[in-house]
Parts: sequence; C-alpha cells; structure tokens
Amino acid sequence: MAPRTVDVVAVGPPPIDPYATAATAWAIARSLAERGDRVRVLYPEGPPGLPPPPDVVGTAVPLPLRRPGAALEPAEFAALAGRRVRPDATLVVRDPSGLGPLGLSGRRSEGPIVVSFVRGLELHAFDRERTGRPPAGFADRLDTWRDRRAVRRLERAALAEPAALFSDDPELTKALTNEYGIDARLLRPTVPPVPRLPPGPPRAKARETLGIPPDVPVVAAPSASEDAEAAGISRVREAFRRIRSLFPGVRLVVAGAATPVEPGVVGVPSRDAETLALALSAADVAVVAPSRTGFDVGSVYAMHAGVATIVGAGVHFPIPPDGAVRVAASDDSGDLASALAELVADPAAARDLAGRGPPYAAAYLPERVADQIDAVVPSAAR
Repeated sequence: MAPRTVDVVAVGPPPIDPYATAATAWAIARSLAERGDRVRVLYPEGPPGLPPPPDVVGTAVPLPLRRPGAALEPAEFAALAGRRVRPDATLVVRDPSGLGPLGLSGRRSEGPIVVSFVRGLELHAFDRERTGRPPAGFADRLDTWRDRRAVRRLERAALAEPAALFSDDPELTKALTNEYGIDARLLRPTVPPVPRLPPGPPRAKARETLGIPPDVPVVAAPSASEDAEAAGISRVREAFRRIRSLFPGVRLVVAGAATPVEPGVVGVPSRDAETLALALSAADVAVVAPSRTGFDVGSVYAMHAGVATIVGAGVHFPIPPDGAVRVAASDDSGDLASALAELVADPAAARDLAGRGPPYAAAYLPERVADQIDAVVPSAAR
C-alpha cells in the first residue's frame, strides 16, 4: 500500500501525562506513521509537551485569544487547523471531534476523507460546567443561553463533516443519535487507543528505587487525575488499611497524585509515563476504582504491564474483559479490600490473573484503532 498523506487534528502537543485528552490522537498518529504514512499533527499553540513520536511532524497552530477560555474557542482552532491541512492530504483524523467544522468539504472538488473520534458531547460538558453555578443576572443568563445555542450549532457542524464517527461508549452513541439525529451508518464502535508504557525497570530495581523491600506484597494505585479524590484513591487507601494488618510489610504505591503520608503508603505524584511504568513494575496487584463511572485507561496500562488488576464496579470496558480483571462487588472500600486480600494472599491466583491481562489489553493498542480507520477509508484514499 502506497504511503498516504495524513493530517491529525489534536487538542494539544504530545502530552507528558499519559492520561491527557491529547494522548489518544498522538497514539493514533504514531501508529499510522509506523505503517508508513506521512503523518503530521496540528494542535493549538501553547505550552510545550514531549517531542513528537518518530516520523511524526508536529505543527503548532497559532490561536488568537479573543476571549481566553471561552466556550467557542475550540471552534476557532478547528477553522484555523482546517486551513492548514496539506493540499495533498488524503485522510484527516480529528480526535476529539470537538466544536466547529474543519471546513474541508468545500476547499476543493476532491477533499480528503475526514474521520472523527467522539470522546464526549461538548453540549453535555457545557451543561455540567454550569450546573450549580447560578446566573448573576439577566445578562449572564442571556450570555449562557447564547453560548449554549452556539455550542450546539458548532458541535452539530463538527459531527456532520466526517465520513465516519468513532465512539468507544455505547451510551455516548445513543446520545449522539438522540441529541443530533446522527445517521447510525456513520457511527462506528471502537476502543480508546492505549499504547504500552515505556519499559519499566526490573521488579527488584523498581522496588529499590521506591524504597520498598524486595520480598513484600506491593499494590499499585494509578491515579487518572491529579485530583486523588476524583480518581478514587481515598477508597483504595481505605481498602489498603483494612488489609494491612493481615499482610506484614505490604505497601501501597500511589502513582500520579499527591497522597497523605501514612504507614505503608508510598507516593509518586509525578504524572508521566516513566513514573507510572515504575510503579507498575514494582507491583503485584493494581487497583483502579475511580469515583466516576466509565472507562479508566489505568486498568489497561496495568494489564499491558502484566499486573493482576482489580477494578471497581463502576469501571466499564468497551470490550467485556472476560476474566482479564477482578471486578469488585461494588466500589465500597470493604469490597475492594476483600478482592485485594484474596489476591495478595494467593500469589498463584495473582500470577494467573496477571497472565490474562496482556492478551486482553492488546485489543486497545493504537494499531488496532488504525486498522478500524483503514476499514472505512476508501481504497482511493490509501
């Protein structure tokens, strides 16, 4: 297959934080480049991130800030990015779909194929941000009404442009149909692209780096957010407290969020892939139990790393895990403690569960998502 010219529209530079919103677009870009495509990523100019992946060109798009932080600012970026799409581009990938069209359909008679990934509804996010924030007066209510109407119009325009819309959440797919009447033939199920973390050190070295003895059980709690409460770290810490008296020397490593000092708990708050890989390299078991219901990428990172993984009842997967994770009976810390105690007490069971993780997590590799893109792109665009 001849190499294609592919432009990817992302919301930021290559992120340091492996959980960042922009991470999925860059993961897809890297996968497309690895298969030989000429890939460039367009993103808003701002604070620098990591260097682009090999063979991927990153291009920052200057964005004049007329109203910094305004709800409609992403639509301004979309229009600017669309003007910078290369004339010979045959494929444009937009992740996330966001607000406002790229404006490519009328630029020339044979424009590029556009596909978008819908990670959430911008209209719903707008409503959530204003929940519990009463308007200051008539003018404020009027501005909110105007902004909401504009968000809905611009989101509809962004969703109308692509030849295919990918979503990893069945409930979100229903919302797209209900809110905007999207043709079901345009909607494609997918999974979040989750690359493998960089190789961590050997277990003994990882534990030495973290100041943990080599012969004690270690539990990792990867945090999806700097806000430990939102990531459910407090309930994991409580579950850890409940089992600590049963397993002398057991340690809990909280990765990616600040955590209070307490016996047996090791905090590594840096939010980067190397720190997360270090924490998982040291661990026998990982626990992921966020406060919000939905998918948590940390569970797949843990499975990729070959760590026995426990998830709270609120963690949902686009593909049924079929025994690749241990699902706690509920998000209550007592149920998490029960699941955790069982695996810590039975290393053989933990090893068995750990062995099931990597084959399941492979379904989330970015190259699988790239395959899905290829499946909907006409051969003329390849």
